[in-house]
Amino acid sequence: MPSRTNNLRLRIQTKDCNIPTDERERLEGLLTPLAEAVAELPTPELMVEVIYHPRSRAYHVEFTLKLPGRNLRAGAADAYLDTALERGIQELTTRAAAYAAHPDEAAVGMARDREALRNDVLAPEAADEGPLAHASAEGDYAAFRTALARYEEWLRKRVGRLIQRRANAQARLGRDLRIGDVVEAVYLRAFEHFTERSTDVSLSEWLEELIDPSISEILRHPDEEREATSLARTLRETPL
Repeated sequence: MPSRTNNLRLRIQTKDCNIPTDERERLEGLLTPLAEAVAELPTPELMVEVIYHPRSRAYHVEFTLKLPGRNLRAGAADAYLDTALERGIQELTTRAAAYAAHPDEAAVGMARDREALRNDVLAPEAADEGPLAHASAEGDYAAFRTALARYEEWLRKRVGRLIQRRANAQARLGRDLRIGDVVEAVYLRAFEHFTERSTDVSLSEWLEELIDPSISEILRHPDEEREATSLARTLRETPL
């Protein structure tokens, strides 16, 4: 059952036992120091697995904390569930604080980018509001591309993965199909159809939907699409 303690996403699984509501509430209280230790890290997730062993009449608790670039684990066993939970959380909090003091900066940066993309919900009051809509309406491709600059690395990776999944595209990669051309084709398609998009999905989801048709169009008409993307790159410097 997923829940949250501050920024810490919590999931609990049980085997051969049930955790009463009051014990769950106490668990979330015990997790406060751990949540504070990872408060500056993006997207921390904690899995708690509680197993009851009838023969020994003991609870075994396993904790797995997912952090950028590292998974931390701790465990404890005791005849009393609250004691096992408390011991395991203390051990995990110590390890989490040590990691937070010296995190994997590259992994943290990538996690922040992914979090920003997930949270970047494109749902304005009207389809013609916002800087991207204004740039599209004004025919200013340079401004449109600049506003989407934060998506560049993510989009290139998504394009590369989709090309790998399509044998016909993979076979032509490096000849008449280039990742940079697909990326530019996606941006150009987004520029031309921005006000027609659905406002019920995030901007990253909408851009991802444009990748596959952009690949298909380049494969069908490589010369025309190459000319269009070349012109689009020129328009980065000069508005229409």
